[in-house]
Amino acid sequence: MEACAHSPVWEGQRVERTNARGRHTYVPAFKRWIVEQAQRPGMSVAGLALSNQVNANQLRRWIQLHGTAAAALPAPRPALLPVTVVTQPSSELPPRWPSAAIEIAVADTIVRVHGGAAATTLRMVLACLRGTAP
Repeated sequence: MEACAHSPVWEGQRVERTNARGRHTYVPAFKRWIVEQAQRPGMSVAGLALSNQVNANQLRRWIQLHGTAAAALPAPRPALLPVTVVTQPSSELPPRWPSAAIEIAVADTIVRVHGGAAATTLRMVLACLRGTAP
């Protein structure tokens, strides 16, 4: 079969054996390869199956089985980053930026907090917006 410009074609052996009823057992490397190709963005599953002489429904089944097998694997644990906690003496206050402002949109209302607002005032505004007592 001639290679299609849009679908890659497997160059190696595809079929391990064929039983008496004419059903094929495919080489695992071919199955892995064709499933990987099918999952590429913009790839036509039907076109890929056709150019590799596989039934499109069979290829869709392999893709489904591959997704199930991948989902059964445990999720990788997130990497933990080292954290250093530095305490700041209470005598030092954080710097204030007088020109900075924060806008908070709640429903149809915009709450604008201008620079220089105290942290306690901002906590009170946020608590009121949440509907909880400060």
